[in-house]
Amino acid sequence: MTEPLVRNHTEITLRLFREGARPQLRQKYNRMTVTVALALLAALAVLAVLMWFLSGSFSALGMEAVLYVLILGWIRIALPRTECRRAYQAMVNRCGGGTPCRELLFYEDCLLVQPEMEEAISIPYEAVTAVRETKHALTLSYTEGATVLIDKAGFLQGGVEDVRALLAGAKNA
Repeated sequence: MTEPLVRNHTEITLRLFREGARPQLRQKYNRMTVTVALALLAALAVLAVLMWFLSGSFSALGMEAVLYVLILGWIRIALPRTECRRAYQAMVNRCGGGTPCRELLFYEDCLLVQPEMEEAISIPYEAVTAVRETKHALTLSYTEGATVLIDKAGFLQGGVEDVRALLAGAKNA
């Protein structure tokens, strides 16, 4: 291969991993929260009708509503954090227990990801399906359902603008 146009060294800390994973997890759990909220709302409506006809105590209905809010909060806050921590720990374990590091080499037509302990992966720019940008990271999703996390502070040659230009050039070609 020729000399890369852009070079990046990404050290994937838990903080950077959370920041990069947050948009995907938020999207996943937003759908789940809406589905569960509608199911719980339907259950609450059925209970309200039963209480009405049975002349029951509506304070039990209030306690039920509080329980439902707690369940939704757990889905929205605790589950994504737990999943993120678990995924990061799995990555750390694959890297031998240390902080995972990657060399990212951007060529004219593809990105080469070189993890420390794993085989290098070549990703053509045409395969990139989504680009998400946060304060400290870029996340590239590609056709195989995987993602590549790029630390914005880790550029050794080139920068974020160059990566955007390479990706835009692949879309225009």
